[in-house]
Amino acid sequence: MDNFQNSKSNLAKLLATENITVEYRKAQTAAFNVATRTLTLPVWNDLTPEMTDLLIGHEVGHALDTPVEYGDKELQGYGKGFKTFLNVVEDARIERRIKDRYPGLKRSFSKGYQEFISRDFFEVNGKDVSKMLLIDRINLHFKIGPFFPVKFNEAETALVKKVAGCDSFDDVIAVCKELYDYCKQELEDKRQEAMQEFQARVEAGEFDDEFTDDIDDPFNDSNDDFDYQNPNDVDGADSSDEGDDDYEDGFSHGRQEPQYRDPAELKPYDEVKAATDENLEKALKSMTEQKELMVGSVPSATQFKYDNLIVNYKKIIGKILINDVIVNKEYKFNLISEFEGKNKNAIAYLVKEFEMKKKAAELRRVTVSDTGVLDTNKLHTYKFNDDIFRKVGSVSAGKNHGVVMFLDWSGSMSDNMKGTIEQLITMTTFCRKVNVPFEVYAFSTQYRIDEYDSFGMLIPKPATVSNVTGVLELDAHWNLLNLFSSRMKTSEYRRMANDLLNYGELIGNYFKHGYIEERFRLGGTPLNQCILAASGIVNNFRKAYKAEIVDVMIMTDGEDGDSMWTSGEKYGTVRIGSSTYRSVSYLEDKETCKKYRVSDSGVTPTLLQILKDKTGCNLIGFYILSKGRRHFDQALTRFRTMTSNDAFAKFKLEKFYSIGNYGYDQYFLIPGGSDLSVDDEDLDDLLGENNTNVSARKLKGAFLKMNKNRLTNRILLSKVIEEIA
Repeated sequence: MDNFQNSKSNLAKLLATENITVEYRKAQTAAFNVATRTLTLPVWNDLTPEMTDLLIGHEVGHALDTPVEYGDKELQGYGKGFKTFLNVVEDARIERRIKDRYPGLKRSFSKGYQEFISRDFFEVNGKDVSKMLLIDRINLHFKIGPFFPVKFNEAETALVKKVAGCDSFDDVIAVCKELYDYCKQELEDKRQEAMQEFQARVEAGEFDDEFTDDIDDPFNDSNDDFDYQNPNDVDGADSSDEGDDDYEDGFSHGRQEPQYRDPAELKPYDEVKAATDENLEKALKSMTEQKELMVGSVPSATQFKYDNLIVNYKKIIGKILINDVIVNKEYKFNLISEFEGKNKNAIAYLVKEFEMKKKAAELRRVTVSDTGVLDTNKLHTYKFNDDIFRKVGSVSAGKNHGVVMFLDWSGSMSDNMKGTIEQLITMTTFCRKVNVPFEVYAFSTQYRIDEYDSFGMLIPKPATVSNVTGVLELDAHWNLLNLFSSRMKTSEYRRMANDLLNYGELIGNYFKHGYIEERFRLGGTPLNQCILAASGIVNNFRKAYKAEIVDVMIMTDGEDGDSMWTSGEKYGTVRIGSSTYRSVSYLEDKETCKKYRVSDSGVTPTLLQILKDKTGCNLIGFYILSKGRRHFDQALTRFRTMTSNDAFAKFKLEKFYSIGNYGYDQYFLIPGGSDLSVDDEDLDDLLGENNTNVSARKLKGAFLKMNKNRLTNRILLSKVIEEIA
């Protein structure tokens, strides 16, 4: 669930002064189980924060003061409506006590009940409150009295004072019995008064003879022609459905209905009860989430067996390509040297620019203060200058950064792999030069392909995850390939980079694709599982390098499924995903004690939010698009982003487009294919063919454009510089 509901859960625990269990479930009303110490809250769709605080404070009041058990002995000799009397009087007692214990709740109760009045939750608008039963007027007096004045006679005032003076639950029961007897007689008096009024109107000839023949005494249960069923009696299901004429309140349709003083109060056989209590409960029920709630838990870091899940870079170096690639002379040993030669100047320029930005940021953190020691060079100015003391400048320490990147290693990345690898090497080379720790992982389903021994028996693979009932189920057939790391030696880094550059050359060639080792080929997109596993990786990275800020980057050209599954104890497999017409899904993280409603865009944005909450990282996403306006427009629709007409032109010019509302702190659409290449235009290309006689203005513009392109063509690096400078 969202942070609002998480905060309300914490509020309930603080008010209860114990670690009670707070559950959001499909329920019609809030309730507290005093035996199990569990507060069950429904998912309300349209409640203000003050209304929610009121309801939570109310239920916590029950948790603190209502006894664990009170059986049917309190109800013996009384009708079903007696329970509403208990509700009204006990509510008055526990609300008084919870507000005395926590005075800050008085404002929430006041604001909340004001909202209840404006929405007519008690159903009193347009009604004469003075004609209601005493129990209803007492309920209104103690809940909304300051905004809805209620009058009482002398006898009633004495009962009101008894309600206000209840200190124990035994006092509540005693007062309820007295109130019940009083209201029972009060209702009987109202019925007699209404009967007399009815008879007087009949005698005055207000109704024709046929009408009075049909209904001699509408309040006499011996009248065989009168078949009345109390609509509030849930057990009264024996009334016949036969017959063509339907009757309501003893009068057939199509005839003039007598105008009673208050028809709601004068129904025959109506039970003595607090109608306003039932009305409030009904109103709150109407605002609860009516869909089935599907709840799943996020796996903890201990469920991931990271030693089996992560493939160390030492196991990858020299293993990506098969030996035949060297035998057939398809392997190029100098690709990394050529790449460094082409990008040396650009990276050096970007490193220098980074150092300048870093220095500027450092200067902004400088604070200057007086030392209290006289500056002899300024002493002669003391007559007209108060500033004659020596100054000292102090620079607050900057925050240490680290970079963790997760790369999509799926089949759809084949056309983008060459440019992606170039972007990776550019970024990691920069990080090595400026001493920023980094780790790069590729999430892949291909590494754990089935292998068989010489006897044809399947070689078992070590488990990467352990599934638990009620927790999101995770597929064990995927791995994280640790492609680059700041822990690498220079020789290891250069060998890995050279292998991957060769990989990028071969992956897009159908005839040379076979030179790639099968387990390092492209497979599926286990993005959701990668996000779940990332929290433990990022937290371990932060601890290892003492990084105060960790920038996590995820690059993909596709999406994982919008749903995940969990095995439930009662209902078998449960789908956790975007809401449907029947259900809505929630994820709970027991490590952070937070609950999240699954986004309507699917489970991925919710998992991203959980990753941010568990690690405190700065989360940046890159979504690689195929060429063409159609793919750009489809992406905007998929991510529900509104944009201007010139968005695509801006996207082509800047080679990225920022979108939001998908779980990332920053999310960028970037062009794929050849547009991912880090090749820069030469100055001659920018100046044109006839560049022998170039004006200073044109030369300046060409230099500025060339320098700008150095960042534009290196989108990963440019975003890293923005974050850590």
